[in-house]
Amino acid sequence: MALDSMQEIFDKIQAGRKPFWQVVRDTDVEERQVTAEASFEKMHATWRAMVESVDTYRADRRSVSGLVGGDAQRMWDYAAQQETLCGPYLQEVIATALCVAESNACMHRIVAAPTAGACGVLPAVLVPLYRRGTVDEEAIVRALYVAAGIGAVVGYRAFISGASGGCQAEVGTAAAMAAGALVDLRGGG
Repeated sequence: MALDSMQEIFDKIQAGRKPFWQVVRDTDVEERQVTAEASFEKMHATWRAMVESVDTYRADRRSVSGLVGGDAQRMWDYAAQQETLCGPYLQEVIATALCVAESNACMHRIVAAPTAGACGVLPAVLVPLYRRGTVDEEAIVRALYVAAGIGAVVGYRAFISGASGGCQAEVGTAAAMAAGALVDLRGGG
């Protein structure tokens, strides 16, 4: 996606009087030469794949090495027994991130956003909000465009792969993307 700076996005927001998500969607439409509806449907499919990566989690699955698996269930069980230090939402975020990361380690379908190593971050932040009924699917999809725009800028300006920039590059980018999505969902511009 040819968005190389946040300033470029902000300039397009001001020039077209469009929200952040729409600037990113319009860039996708232009680059892939598809309709706005086709772009939106692709982002819907991405969202559905994120939800599926949480829903298909099974605590009995183990990675090939046997080192990964079951930790998300342990987190859910712990939270069910007592109140966690972090409170219910953050507990859901942690358990959801573990669900997706374990699914990745066990070779199940995930959304690499921005990388497989950071695949749990966006779903961990968004799925609990959606399941609580705080936001609807359309709002989530718009927030995913915001996340994609932020990820595109980072990808243009820095490393996002763990092999090149370390784990901080992957998870830091995913955290920035998730933060942008949350700001959008909470009405930030």
